Amino acid sequence: MRALFVAAALAALALPCNADGMSLAPQRGQTITQTDLLGYLFVAPQRGDWLRYRVSADDKTILTKTIGFGVERFGDSDSAFFETETQSPGLTGSPVEAHSIVGGTLVWKMFVDTQNFNDSEHLYTFVAGIIKIGDALFRLGDGPGMPLSPAYHERLQSLLLYGTLMLPDDRQGTVSASTPQDVEVDGKTVHTVHTTVDFAAQSIGMAAGVPAARIETWQTTDVPLGIVTIRSTTNGHVYSVDLQAYGHGSFRSVITQPFETIRYFPG
Repeated sequence: MRALFVAAALAALALPCNADGMSLAPQRGQTITQTDLLGYLFVAPQRGDWLRYRVSADDKTILTKTIGFGVERFGDSDSAFFETETQSPGLTGSPVEAHSIVGGTLVWKMFVDTQNFNDSEHLYTFVAGIIKIGDALFRLGDGPGMPLSPAYHERLQSLLLYGTLMLPDDRQGTVSASTPQDVEVDGKTVHTVHTTVDFAAQSIGMAAGVPAARIETWQTTDVPLGIVTIRSTTNGHVYSVDLQAYGHGSFRSVITQPFETIRYFPG
């Protein structure tokens, strides 16, 4: 039971993608993957940075997702972590399969295998995790000294933005437009690059496939992570993640209890 819960928990935080990052601005007619696109204008989150996104389907709110970044002593060394707090009236209409929540708040605190998030190309692995359900705290894993399973090796953007894009998806898309555009976030003007990439449908099996999609991003060097909006249009529906607010150096972790004092999820 515990192993199944942990596997489901990690699957809800991670998504597979394999392509290399992109260091140059997207050009019309260029072919790139979703991972390439997410890596453009990456800004490494620093300790105390935070972001709050609204996740919606056809302009109906699915959840609000607040992500904070920090570093804590873990074992014999410092370990970077991100803490994700989701507030939801119920996860319905998500573009990909997600963990089911009737409504309410969940908090995940996930420690990774580095001391910072400075490298946009790094494939992060979870070394420990905590989940807060209501007032209850549980440690993720199968027991002391046992690694989290399954072990994901993914880039930061992929770990944080689960639930937005059709994945796994390493197919190539074609850039149809990439232009500067100013947008407003929490009363502030943010200078972004608005990029549109079109992906053709792709078969991945006898009865399954990835539908055609148009992915749009608004990216900037003005905010942590660099992503202001991701919008996916597929099968006649529009799914969007929109930055609502952000800050530097002011994040305070919801989960403050020492890791060693928290019990494992029962099972």
